[in-house]
Amino acid sequence: MAKKKEKNTAKEETVQVVEGDVEEEETHDDNSPEAYVLTGDYRADYTEICKRSDLSIIPLKLRATSPASSGTEVPEGAPTTFVTKDKYCYLKPSIEIESDDENKDSIKSFHIKGWKVSPQLLNALSLAAPQSLNTISLWRCGLTQEGLIVIVGMLTKLPIRNLLLDGNPQCAGEYYVLLSEECNLSTLSLRSNKMRCEHMKQLGAALAGNKSLTNLSLHNNNIGDVGAIHLAKGLRMNRTLLTLNLSANELSDSGTQAISEVLTSLNLSHDEIVARRKLISENKTSVTNDEPQRRRRQV
Repeated sequence: MAKKKEKNTAKEETVQVVEGDVEEEETHDDNSPEAYVLTGDYRADYTEICKRSDLSIIPLKLRATSPASSGTEVPEGAPTTFVTKDKYCYLKPSIEIESDDENKDSIKSFHIKGWKVSPQLLNALSLAAPQSLNTISLWRCGLTQEGLIVIVGMLTKLPIRNLLLDGNPQCAGEYYVLLSEECNLSTLSLRSNKMRCEHMKQLGAALAGNKSLTNLSLHNNNIGDVGAIHLAKGLRMNRTLLTLNLSANELSDSGTQAISEVLTSLNLSHDEIVARRKLISENKTSVTNDEPQRRRRQV
């Protein structure tokens, strides 16, 4: 009998220990950045998520706009030639934001320039991002593959239409993931990223199936004639791209001719015709599936 009591007490102790561990995990999850519930105030949400992630808080600054673009008049007596600033203010990391027109507590874009951004900070920006966010600009930020994965996650959950990743050559061979079906970008800028011909093979294949991108800038890369041919193959099946910038690359007449032939009338091969008809049928089925939902909304 004594042995049985010892066994029962041992079981009760293990159960208590397990329950204590569960409670500790639950309290830990409540304080995690992923468990935070957004309040609608981007500054407060961003600050709280950074604290929960043990990150140093990079200050948010309103993006400067000219009086003509903002529609405001310059007050009388204001300096018109220069404005004094702190000695090192331009060297300190900051995140420039543009407030949403309808909700001043929310934002529609953020811009980071000239300092290395960690994937952890990008994750904090992603968790705090509102549905009104439509533009992301990262200029020379040392973007890594881990950070690129965070950006792809933002594109899948938010209606972001404009993405500028100029001066980030570390991910030169991975940018094709931004053209997947889950991402609905309309403008993509990949200038000065040291992209080469071998990178254009996957990018061209992604362009062939993309249905949203209208503007693509590949200015100032290392794209040669072979890369232009890869892009041309993808453009044969693409029907949405309107602007392609290939200036300051290593193209000769053969590469330019490959691109120009796609821009004029072209004859599709048998396989391309089959793939084209498949895309058209898929678009028709998606439209018919959306019609009942639209009618319900109207009712």
